[in-house]
Amino acid sequence: MRRRSPQPDAGQSAAFTSGPPANKPARATPRGSGRASRYDAAQTTGENKNHWSAADSLSPNAANSPLVRHRLRTRARYECENNGYAGGLVRGRAEATVGVCPRLQLTLPETYSANDADFQRTVDVRLDADEARRLARAVEAKWNEWADATGLADKLRLMDKSETREGEVFAAAFTNPRLDPAGVQLDLKPIEADQCATPDLDPTDRDAVDGIRFDQHGNPVEYHFLKRHPGDSLSWAAHWEYDRYPAARVFHLYDPDRCGQARGVSALTAGLPLYAILRRYTLASLGAAELAAMIAGVIENPNAPIGDGDDDAPEFEAMDAVPFARNALLTLAGGQTAKAFKSEQPSPSYREFKGEVLTEAGRGVGAARNTATGSSAEYNFSSGRLDKLPEQQGYRIRRDRWRRLLLDRLFRMWLAEAVLIPGYLPANLPAPAAFKWKWRWDGFGSIDPVKDATAHEIMMRSGETTLEHVAGERGEDWEEVIEQQAREMRMRLKHGLPANPAQPTAAPATPKPAPDAEPAEEGPARD
Repeated sequence: MRRRSPQPDAGQSAAFTSGPPANKPARATPRGSGRASRYDAAQTTGENKNHWSAADSLSPNAANSPLVRHRLRTRARYECENNGYAGGLVRGRAEATVGVCPRLQLTLPETYSANDADFQRTVDVRLDADEARRLARAVEAKWNEWADATGLADKLRLMDKSETREGEVFAAAFTNPRLDPAGVQLDLKPIEADQCATPDLDPTDRDAVDGIRFDQHGNPVEYHFLKRHPGDSLSWAAHWEYDRYPAARVFHLYDPDRCGQARGVSALTAGLPLYAILRRYTLASLGAAELAAMIAGVIENPNAPIGDGDDDAPEFEAMDAVPFARNALLTLAGGQTAKAFKSEQPSPSYREFKGEVLTEAGRGVGAARNTATGSSAEYNFSSGRLDKLPEQQGYRIRRDRWRRLLLDRLFRMWLAEAVLIPGYLPANLPAPAAFKWKWRWDGFGSIDPVKDATAHEIMMRSGETTLEHVAGERGEDWEEVIEQQAREMRMRLKHGLPANPAQPTAAPATPKPAPDAEPAEEGPARD
């Protein structure tokens, strides 16, 4: 009689219920099985084990180790320097994101509180709209003057290219004595990611990664920058020397892909192998085409090898080169035929293959197909318009990140120094904490200006949008647009033109004769 095994208690550990019976040997669990095996991607088979062999479970900072980041940076730079598609993609992204330069649009409150030092009290100050706008424009003019003096636009575009190509870029705020001593001497120094490093980093320090130290909440408190670029010829002399910068004076721009990621990797990482494949394929196609172009044709003798058994036949060995005169007739021995060498390169699928590879390589940076390939020849009008919409949305998100991480902080630094300079900013300004501002970026070019203008007109009439929004999409200040329209209207009226340019100019009126005027005498009729 077989004895039934006793049932485990409800509180008994699962370890006593999940194992095999004592009198039965345990079966080895096949590799790749388990609860996750119901997903095809979670199974490991003989067919896919090589494909997934490089998958790991490293943390974001361990996966992006200094060696890995260095290798990706150097390869991305090499590809951009030797591949026009990769280099053009990086440059085009910077020009589309930064544009000419983001412009400051400042708004001051019409009522604010100010301290009266004479009577030790706080008084309310009221400004009319025109005065508030005048003061705001004065501050904007000072900012634009400083931005031109420091070359801010060029630095922003340089930093954008570095961030895309190398994955991250740094900038340090410093005092530049070469700037006007009567103005703001704040300046911005872009720094490549190679110089952000800690040579004596303790690997057991949990609050630090290579080049950055954090507090207990994960906020950067200190950055380390090598005194010399590690690629300089004399960098060995100062290899261990670095400067410590407080985080309040450092700008770090990168786009993390994982939680807790402290350093960035190149946005071209996924496309680098594809660009390499494309270059090899292009060179192979070119080599085959050059070889075919150098060989005019071949001579065949299906009856006997050339030069064997016939004393009168030309003694040609196999693979011999036969001189051939241009624009001449060709005579051959009996049984011989001449055929032109058939060139099969580039193949008919070369253009299609090249376009698919470039499209896939450009997806890593969110580029549309015609942006990645640099050609819209295969597009129709609607496809070109539709393909640009997600790309432009990516630029808007990118601009907002630049605003938060760099521009807003930089303007606050500039304003904190500007208010301390006597007479630099106009009087009667409210406290900087009351300032409100936006950044006006270059607008995206319209693919169909007529349809866009019609849509804006309908939406403005129905109240679904405003002039500020429409002008902002084009990178313009709506108040400046209205003021310019008013100036043009006054000028047109001054010269006798209709106030509205769309209104047709009226024909000059014919003067009417006076009531008591005598009728004009008619002259003699002419044949």
